[in-house]
Amino acid sequence: MATDTEPIQDTSNLGVAKGRPGGYAMVAPAGTDLTALKDVSKTIKDLIQTVSGARSLGYISEDGVTFSTDTDTNDNSEWGGKVVDSALSNYAESAQVTFLESRKAVLDSFYGDGNVTVTDATTEIRHNENFTDPHVYVFDAVVSATKVKRSIIPLGRIFERDDVSENSSDMMGYTPTIKCMPYDGYDGDTYRDYIYDAKKAASAGGGA
Repeated sequence: MATDTEPIQDTSNLGVAKGRPGGYAMVAPAGTDLTALKDVSKTIKDLIQTVSGARSLGYISEDGVTFSTDTDTNDNSEWGGKVVDSALSNYAESAQVTFLESRKAVLDSFYGDGNVTVTDATTEIRHNENFTDPHVYVFDAVVSATKVKRSIIPLGRIFERDDVSENSSDMMGYTPTIKCMPYDGYDGDTYRDYIYDAKKAASAGGGA
């Protein structure tokens, strides 16, 4: 007998993803304890106040975050040419996002931790190949009237960066592709999502 008690259709699961009030994205040092990050009732602003080394990544462009999966397969065919078996030969996931602020947390992530120096009112940025430092990345989105989705990338590395275009018609931004590396603490998962339902939490006596 089926045990699913959810309705056949539920409008509370519908919505357009938008940046969450209280912070859209943050970066933290590699190796940061992920336990506190899983509490999606806390906003990124809350986390930054308690998680050592965590910093906001500021505004994100209207395109939001795109999570991509790249797979390759090896097909095995029988004598007549039909594919009778397939196996994954490659699996990789990544996140692409455009950060709009020229704040140090963004610049460190984009250009490399050791390549950005702030002295008084001047920020100096070195351009070289040393920008692939691993970090923890967190993205928060409101996905329905009552639900918030948090994506935690425990071991994200930037190997690809889009051009930084400086012109009078487009807002300047920094667009990296964050490669989600397999993480031992997640049993080899590349990243994890947590969907928090404030309505259910309130009815259960939890916080929003």
